[in-house]
Amino acid sequence: MSIIEHEHSQLYYEIHGEGYPIIFIHGGGGNTMAWYQQVPYFSRQYKVITVDLRGFKHSKCPPQYVHPRFFAGDVRAIMDAEGLPHAALVCQSLGAWAGLRLAVQTPQRVSCLFVNGSPTPAWSEENWRVIDRANGIFMGGDFGSSTRNTSVGWNRDIVAAHPEMTFLYSQIKSLNPPFNSRTMEDESIKVLPEDLRDYRIPTIVAGGAHDDFLNPESHFHAASLIPGATSFTFEDAGHSAYFETPEEFNAVLDAFLARHVPKSTEQP
Repeated sequence: MSIIEHEHSQLYYEIHGEGYPIIFIHGGGGNTMAWYQQVPYFSRQYKVITVDLRGFKHSKCPPQYVHPRFFAGDVRAIMDAEGLPHAALVCQSLGAWAGLRLAVQTPQRVSCLFVNGSPTPAWSEENWRVIDRANGIFMGGDFGSSTRNTSVGWNRDIVAAHPEMTFLYSQIKSLNPPFNSRTMEDESIKVLPEDLRDYRIPTIVAGGAHDDFLNPESHFHAASLIPGATSFTFEDAGHSAYFETPEEFNAVLDAFLARHVPKSTEQP
């Protein structure tokens, strides 16, 4: 467990296991604890790094500096602190505002990118409508001060069979201070088509067939905006496949990493 100072923030992160570094970046309802079903699985083979984005759980930050424009630089600062020339990134929802922007800004630092449940900050009018609608589900666009309706974004059958799942999710989320999700729509964080012109990083944009928090097909459009990206659908999951269907999520991610992580510490 480590804390570094960066750009008006104290950034908290954890390291588990040894091997090639995989950085897991949580969504708007998560933090390092959200990956409890991934850390034991992937740390058997990889160096797993989980982070609290600035303003979430242990990453303390003045409210005026809690903004997605800092996220990519924060992850890069953690990589620098650990002496990592590059890493694979796994991003859930809001986490893509760190992962995709980092991949675009410094592609040599990212060997591959796995995104789930996220429209990503790749700009299109359709994509921004999805983001705006999702933000509207929260009171005032505030991820931290309101609780997502347990019927929205989840596979209802899984919720009915496992009510403890959404209870645990809400408990993890309650550790975070308020976050103004409307900042995800700022002009400053858009990844424009010209920013992606030379994009070559192996990328998957995945989504759940029951994700009516975004919509069940938004990942197809997001993938179409990123050159070379492919899509994957978790047929039994909603917005949070890593949480709802962890065995399938882990298997799909594991296969992706096996194809794309470097076999040595040389540049990918």
